[in-house]
Amino acid sequence: MDINQRIKNYWEGEASVYSSGIEDELKGFQREEWKKLILENKPSYAEETSVLDILDIGTGPGFFPIVLTEAGHRVTGIDITENMIAYADKNLKKEGFCARLITMDSQELEFQDNTFDMAVCRNLTWTIDDPVKAYKEWYRVLKPGGKLLIFDACWYLHLFDEELRKKYEENERRIKEKYLRGVHQHRDPEEGDALGRSLFMSDKKRPQWDLQALVETGFSKVFSTIDVSERVWDEIGKELNGVTPQFMVGGEK
Repeated sequence: MDINQRIKNYWEGEASVYSSGIEDELKGFQREEWKKLILENKPSYAEETSVLDILDIGTGPGFFPIVLTEAGHRVTGIDITENMIAYADKNLKKEGFCARLITMDSQELEFQDNTFDMAVCRNLTWTIDDPVKAYKEWYRVLKPGGKLLIFDACWYLHLFDEELRKKYEENERRIKEKYLRGVHQHRDPEEGDALGRSLFMSDKKRPQWDLQALVETGFSKVFSTIDVSERVWDEIGKELNGVTPQFMVGGEK
């Protein structure tokens, strides 16, 4: 079985877990903070009242389509896993919103050139086996002046960095003692770790790697914020994942 199929199979099984997670975010402060963070970085050509065409890559259970549709924008959410798309559709309907949802490989987009004002993704890029190919595709579908925003973390760098491994294991011990659980609660943690060791991004120092890749892809301006966790994670999220903070990296076409 090739790596893409393994990734797809793994995330098909994680859909219900992640859907429960976004239910909590939608009830909390994260709903507004994520919306603000994304729209603070909208294209410079966009007016205050502009309705943007936004592509959410790896939409999962539909968090970004909900909050960005709520803000008045047209959102297309794609995901390689049918289960994630099914949960996204369910969650959007529950919230009373509508977005275009499509099962699609993020590395082979089925859209015309220059289609979207923005492309956004959260906690996706670490799973991609060929991010250079993906970034070229995402660049292609953006309009001139459009913005790409990537939110992710170095989730598995502790498997390759000795100093980070010590911090991660200490945090894991503390979390187990305090909460009687691990840092992550996946349905198949063994497969998750196995994938983590084999994925392209796992040993990369990010967002430094992404900045260089985006420049080489052709983005005219690139930017990053090393840690956006204080804005978008609740206290338990920061306690669980503080060793691997969430970063933002992006570019303007």
